[in-house]
Amino acid sequence: MRFSAIENTMSEITETRMESAMRYLAESDQEFAQEKAQVERSEILRKRIRARLFLVATGTVAERQAQAEIDPEAEQADGDYCKTIASFETLKARRQRAELVIDVWRSLEASRRKT
Repeated sequence: MRFSAIENTMSEITETRMESAMRYLAESDQEFAQEKAQVERSEILRKRIRARLFLVATGTVAERQAQAEIDPEAEQADGDYCKTIASFETLKARRQRAELVIDVWRSLEASRRKT
């Protein structure tokens, strides 16, 4: 039963669906690049915040690191970073799914030509 469900899904990959996937990939290039850049910006910001917090803290190195880690500003930067990662990974997964649709369509077309 499971195989037939997969087979039915794959047979529904039409040329129109493949073209839609190709269009999505073409139209989401810029968004993908911007999301990836935002991930990098968020990571840089996290490091800068921790470095600044470490510099203004007092105590031993371990105490200063701990203070920097538990500061609300660092926690906020971590939360923002996680949201950025989630957004980027969602877009990345959508693009991978579109690529898969295109690959499956190509395989189905090759099989149809052989028969």
